[in-house]
Amino acid sequence: MRSIVLAGALLALTSASAGAESLNFTIFKEADPIGHDTYTIDKVGDLTKVRVEMQTDVKVLFIEYHYHQDRTETWKDGQIQSLVSDTNDDGTKHHVDLKRDGAALVASADGAPKTVPANVVPFTLWTNQFLKALTIFDVSNFGLLKVSVEDKGGETVSLAGKSIDAHKFHLTGDINWDLWYGPDGGLLKTAFKRRGYPISFVRQ
Repeated sequence: MRSIVLAGALLALTSASAGAESLNFTIFKEADPIGHDTYTIDKVGDLTKVRVEMQTDVKVLFIEYHYHQDRTETWKDGQIQSLVSDTNDDGTKHHVDLKRDGAALVASADGAPKTVPANVVPFTLWTNQFLKALTIFDVSNFGLLKVSVEDKGGETVSLAGKSIDAHKFHLTGDINWDLWYGPDGGLLKTAFKRRGYPISFVRQ
């Protein structure tokens, strides 16, 4: 069961202010930069439109790994309305096309039709809506993910040599991540392990 210790700790969407904004993360393996994750967020009327581009390139000994994703999301009142993603996961390609249809989300994932309840939320880092969801989905292949969320309270993080007061959440289950959110409600940093290596996304 999801555990959230401090009531009201979930912050507003980073897109609450009018106009387009960019949210940029550098991706690190240990201390080495290996890619970027960039969000362009634009509020148009009552819709929030988000364009995402993610790229990683890793070489460990004689092993190389490449990942690229282009994604568009449309949100309204904190709910996903549509999502299209194209992913190249080291040569394995995925395509997801999702739209809201009344009380359900209807999607095509790699050509296979899928229908899920309307309260399922994408795991996308520009918003903290997934922290309130019992089930989230992988934006690359529409795989459903069950997680528990623990509110770890306040913690100071260091970004670009500056100490920033943050709020930390810990995810367990199908995803095991730590996430730190800043005073503006936006994500500052994540930390997790992939294939045994420490990976972090750090906001620029």
